Amino acid sequence: MNIKLLICDDEKLIREGLAALDWAERGVEVVGTAKNGEEGFELFKELSPDIVISDIRMPKKDGIWLSERISEISSDARMIFLTGYNEFEYAKSAVNNGVCRYLLKPIDEFDLYKIIDELAADIRTKRQREAKAIEFRKMLMKSRYFLLSYLFNRAGSGIIDYELFEIAPDPETMCTAIVKFDASGNDDNINFVIFEEVIENLPEDMNIIPFFCNSEFVFICFFECDAEDAERGMFTFCENMSEFIDSQFNCSYNIGIGNIAKSAEELEPSYNSALQALSYSKGLGDKNIIYINDIEPRSQVSNYQTSLMDMYIKSLKNNDEKQTRKNLKELFDSMKRSGTSLYNQQRRCLSLILAISDALYDMDCNPTILFNNTDAWSLIKKSGSPEELREFTENITEVVISHIAEVQRQKTASIIANVKALVEKNYAGDASLETVASQVFISPCYLSVIFKKETNITFKNYLIQTRIEKAKELLADTDLKIYEIAEKVGYTDTRYFSELFQRVCGKTPSQYRNKNR
Repeated sequence: MNIKLLICDDEKLIREGLAALDWAERGVEVVGTAKNGEEGFELFKELSPDIVISDIRMPKKDGIWLSERISEISSDARMIFLTGYNEFEYAKSAVNNGVCRYLLKPIDEFDLYKIIDELAADIRTKRQREAKAIEFRKMLMKSRYFLLSYLFNRAGSGIIDYELFEIAPDPETMCTAIVKFDASGNDDNINFVIFEEVIENLPEDMNIIPFFCNSEFVFICFFECDAEDAERGMFTFCENMSEFIDSQFNCSYNIGIGNIAKSAEELEPSYNSALQALSYSKGLGDKNIIYINDIEPRSQVSNYQTSLMDMYIKSLKNNDEKQTRKNLKELFDSMKRSGTSLYNQQRRCLSLILAISDALYDMDCNPTILFNNTDAWSLIKKSGSPEELREFTENITEVVISHIAEVQRQKTASIIANVKALVEKNYAGDASLETVASQVFISPCYLSVIFKKETNITFKNYLIQTRIEKAKELLADTDLKIYEIAEKVGYTDTRYFSELFQRVCGKTPSQYRNKNR
């Protein structure tokens, strides 16, 4: 999709001249022109351009007024002011109002192209990221009934995606209910049919997130009331659900209710306590509603394993391969020491994989590498022992580490190629480390480090090398004077240029010319 450009200037000749530039080659489309700020604002509302080029001084409403109106309705639009030299301070005030750039008149089309190219690149990068976010969101929406581990992973950091799960935000209390069927009864397909009919009949006046997990129905219920009223609400909900299942299906099941949670961080402990409640069902028969607080005092679940998972993700983001593997080992060792069941270990691993997916997305990598041709949860469930599960997770870790390394290698190679091209283009002017770094959108310090690492030469020496090579060509092929050649390769001090040339080449510029003519 082209970048849309709007041009505002009270001089018809300038408007037409700017509109006639070769924008198509840069993927830019001029969608309109206006002769003042008032007309420009009406066109902006109608056409939604990405970039606006505007004169400052215009009749009726000027460019400053236009920028202020635009900023009120759009935070994404970029603006370039055209200004005379004597209006420079006035232009600076506009920059403080959020205008992206300014350009002195008379306009140099190459300077304008440079600014447009930079803004267009920034806009396209933002669009790509937004598109990735939308696709990731769609993937989550399609899979939301199977995202219990994702919910717990985010909730462990105090975050619940209420919008994704279509739940009213900021509840006072929360609680988990789990419907567990007799293992000798229905298979997964039949249970999912039951699940679909149950969720179609959920009470409309309750905020509930339903999940289908390992043939169990998990319901996270949110309440705008205190713990005592939430308990009553949970029993009413579970009793009604039990009556519906009994009336529609012939199956054996029990329902476990976990502890009441008062924050997102307590949701997973609420789930674990609901599972614990169900563990008592063996001696109670079936079709029971079992509340954990009726059987045992409330206990606090250790956050140690969650902390280890957080450390694993942090080391992964820091590209610390050794620490990542160490954290994974400690996680499995911890689950072994604490006697965590195989099922809970499986759930931990799925939660870890979803956390990895989030981390990859945050690092601008492709999280779908974990899902393409791989049903992660299916493979996790097939792990028949903690040892198999550990091996599977270690293999996933190696794939992710390799993917991150390759993405970073490609990004670095692209940056270095762009830097060399910029030096080649601008060696005669401002090609300093700071200037070039700003053009590739990284810090000078980072550029200095990666350039030396990838090329085995410092940026400063590479720039000198480029300039000296260009000087050699001019000395051999032209009759330009030494001071003229010095200026053409970026040095205003002829004496410094000559000394530098001799230090690099072992000859003065004159000696080099005499030998190579």
